Amino acid sequence: MNAISKNHINTSLMKGNYINDDRMDTVINNTDKDEINNNDIYPSLCFTNDIINDEIVYNGKQDNMNIIDPEYNINNVNSDINNMPECTGSNETNNSYTDNNIICSELNIEKNEEPTDDIKIVYSYVVNDSKRQMNSNNELISINITIDENKKYVLRKKINKLPFFRYGHFLCLTKNGCILAIGGTDGRKKYALIEKYCHEKKKWKQINLMHFSRSNFCGICTGDNNLFVLGGEGNQHILKSVEYYDSKINSWRSLPPLNCVRHSASAIIFDNTIFIIGGKDGVGNYGKVHKSVEMLNLNEKNMKWEMCEPLKQARLALVAIVFDNKIYAIGGSTGVKDLKSVEIYDFKKNEWTEGPNLNFARSNFVAFIWKNHLVVYGGINNTNGDFLNCAEILKEKTNRWMLVNETLES
Repeated sequence: MNAISKNHINTSLMKGNYINDDRMDTVINNTDKDEINNNDIYPSLCFTNDIINDEIVYNGKQDNMNIIDPEYNINNVNSDINNMPECTGSNETNNSYTDNNIICSELNIEKNEEPTDDIKIVYSYVVNDSKRQMNSNNELISINITIDENKKYVLRKKINKLPFFRYGHFLCLTKNGCILAIGGTDGRKKYALIEKYCHEKKKWKQINLMHFSRSNFCGICTGDNNLFVLGGEGNQHILKSVEYYDSKINSWRSLPPLNCVRHSASAIIFDNTIFIIGGKDGVGNYGKVHKSVEMLNLNEKNMKWEMCEPLKQARLALVAIVFDNKIYAIGGSTGVKDLKSVEIYDFKKNEWTEGPNLNFARSNFVAFIWKNHLVVYGGINNTNGDFLNCAEILKEKTNRWMLVNETLES
């Protein structure tokens, strides 16, 4: 995947930081919101190359996952926690961090590995134990796909467990092999933590803080280590705020707020435009599952989220990914049952059409591109409580998903 690179520094974005206070997300009315967006406090972010974003999302049982983009160096994800590390954000409503340079320097510590055909993903899910306690499972998985003599796809994988206890966080792998865990909850409060995993010590190290605490939000990590976080659950409200970490100036900035509060949505970047798709505006049995889609053009001088053509099926915990210059909205949940349906957005026609159904309904799974093929892996089927330890690959000629045989390596 092509990495995005920003042409200039946008220091005036700091002027809009007050909008990202989660206390304001459900307070700003439509009139006020329009006035804010019409101000010159959001200069454009100019990116030179298109990037394609693969996202993994929260599955309706408070677990999120993340996907890594081996070939394209771009990642999205969400993940988990229960036992807090020693360092936590002290001010949950207005987090500050004095050493802004540390996150950028930490991201550059990891060395690039020798190139291989393996696809690496970070994957997070939550299971309930016998005492109905949520246990966070976080994994770094190396996946290798081959075709055997019978012309069947074979997936081999190697799993490394990552000790971590939050859930609802954003878990991502940078192009340098650095694993980050951002935000999340311990079931009592939300956090703004940004932590890096130390492979040698098998421990997490706090390196920065977001402006505001959140869980079950959308996250995007670009090839040049810029980060976007969108919406999610705050300590008091569902959020519409958006934050952007600019690696060139080592600082978090605010972007215009979404039109709708939402968590458990999916977000991608394509052609210098962010799209956020689906999600839910309430917690538990409350709130509406969204069909709505919003877009933010990063090239515009006065950026503002615009409503787009909605999905045919409302869904949360879906995966959105750009494939063949179209957006694929895959699986997810209605809030009652998981989905196997797929919708495809054609930019030229400005419409969503039905795609081929998955073999298994699933949420909280990973999607990635392998040799110009779209692949989904893992996930949860909340309808019957099954953990799906399987992969499917889309065969475009037959327009159907094929199950992939798997082998687990020691």
